[in-house]
Amino acid sequence: MTSPQARRSPMMVISGVVLVIAGALVSVGIYTQLSQTQEVIAVVAPVARGQQIQRSDLITVQVGFDALLKPVPASQLNQVVGQYASADLVPGSFLVSDAVGDRPSPALGEAEIGVALIPGEYPNNELTPGDKVLLVAVPEYSETWTTPMSYPGTLVTITDENNAMAVATVRVSSANAATLAVLSASNRIALVLTTREN
Repeated sequence: MTSPQARRSPMMVISGVVLVIAGALVSVGIYTQLSQTQEVIAVVAPVARGQQIQRSDLITVQVGFDALLKPVPASQLNQVVGQYASADLVPGSFLVSDAVGDRPSPALGEAEIGVALIPGEYPNNELTPGDKVLLVAVPEYSETWTTPMSYPGTLVTITDENNAMAVATVRVSSANAATLAVLSASNRIALVLTTREN
């Protein structure tokens, strides 16, 4: 006679096999995630926008793979060194391709000006760096213009100050920089979006 201890329910056996297989799959999944790493470039010293990037500003680090992250791979380190920061580089952050350019900012013949804009003086839709814009001079009450003066530029940064005012940095021709600075100081500039970067 078979003892009770020797009897095994078929369902118990199947359940045990399923648990073993599930445990193995979980282990394989964890191992795969841990083994999928990438070597990327990270920033170790602050680099202001427009400054040239030095080798000592960067290191390479091994990080877990994440499809949402788009850091510059370590294999491009030599190409990055000597280029210019198109955005402020902060220590402890990964280097992304949008933050690197092959020329100083602003380039020769260009200038960057700051423009304070109140609601109604710029588009209500979201503006993004790289947008092509027109800076339009707003006449004073005593002035009458047949054709408003306008100056083309490229949006560098824009910060919305509690929906009450936006502060924009715009790259323009250096020949127009002084005129635009005077207009900006007297709050006589409106910003018009002409072309999206993307």
